[in-house]
Parts: sequence; C-alpha cells; structure tokens
Amino acid sequence: MARAASNIEVHLRRLATAKPRIAKLKRGELLSSMPMAEMLGVRWPALRDWCGDIEGFEASGAFERGGNGVEWKFDPRKVHAFLTNHFAKRVKQQAVKSAKLTKAVGVTMSPDEAAPSLAETKDLVNLTLAVTAAQEKQGYFIPAHQVSDFIAGYNEAVVSGILGTRTKVDPNGNLPVAVRKALDEHLRSLATAVHALAQKFIGDCGARSEQGGTGRAG
Repeated sequence: MARAASNIEVHLRRLATAKPRIAKLKRGELLSSMPMAEMLGVRWPALRDWCGDIEGFEASGAFERGGNGVEWKFDPRKVHAFLTNHFAKRVKQQAVKSAKLTKAVGVTMSPDEAAPSLAETKDLVNLTLAVTAAQEKQGYFIPAHQVSDFIAGYNEAVVSGILGTRTKVDPNGNLPVAVRKALDEHLRSLATAVHALAQKFIGDCGARSEQGGTGRAG
C-alpha cells in the first residue's frame, strides 16, 4: 500500500505542474497576488504565508510586498525556482532526520521503500517502541545485560561440572593412567569449547546492550 504524500511533496508536485504554465509567460512579466497563487495551484493565504515565513524568500527578489492599496508583484520564474529549491531541500532534510531517528531506535526500512516523512517516521518509531514494550512485558524480550549475567553464571557452573567429572567418576584413582589422561584431555577440551561459545555470546550481548538492544527470550 502506497504511503500518503507529505505536504511538502504535494507542494513540489504542484510546482512541477505549474512549470510549463509559467514557461509560457513572457519574460519579465509580473503577476499580482491572486494570479500568482492560481499559477502555483495554491490559495493566496498560503502563498502570502510563504512570503512571510520562508527565510530568504523576499530577499531573493522574487516578489515585492504589497499592502495599503499597493498590489503585490511577483516574478513567476523566480518564485517557482525559489520555492522548488526550498521544498526540495526540506524533503532531503526530513529524509536525513528520519534516517537518524529510525537508526537510533533500531527500526529497519526495506531498501525498496521510499523514505518516509518525519511525521511517518515518528509514527513508525512509536509503533515499534510500543510493540517492543508489549513484548518485553509478556516476556518475549529480556534486557541484554540480564541475559549476559545468566550465561556467565551458567557457563561457570557447566565448566566446573565438566572439569569435576573425572574426580566424581574415579574418586580413588582406580582408572588406568592412560584412560585418566585421555578423559582429562577430553573434558578440558570440552570445557574450553563451551567457555568460548559462552564468551562469544556474552560479547554479542554486550554490543547489543551498548546500542540499547535486548535479548530474545525463548
């Protein structure tokens, strides 16, 4: 399902539609407020707000402010170029902010998906956090440090148990020397392998913990 276009994207589409109309105007031809707004496909109050709110718009020379019986004067080509550049920058800025926000909370987006608007990203992040919180509450997720602590303790108990096996099996040393030696070597090798696996898992948990991650339960 295609996502809804943001207001900025809608403005860019209207500007793209207006471009051929503006290109038909005579060079140097100026428009007053209402005709300029209609040319852009917006209402005059919206264009008037842009004139007052967008930094650098008036200074660009794209228009001369009117009022008190004096007509506004707009240079259509300059207006179109300035607004297109302004809204294109806004789209890029929102994409950067969205990327930073999704990365910060571990939300992943498909490479084939269009970059969401900042508002959509916030909704996505809030939904992700809500789902994660619910899963944690139900026991699906456990904080990484808790998993790490458990594995460390479990590993110590397993290694101790492995290394103590020969003593329990042959407390009086009745097994042949060769058998005892082979058994000891096998148990030490097994204990080393188990310890290495546990340490790797603990290291991975530590890395996820630094990124604000959790361990999956079950």
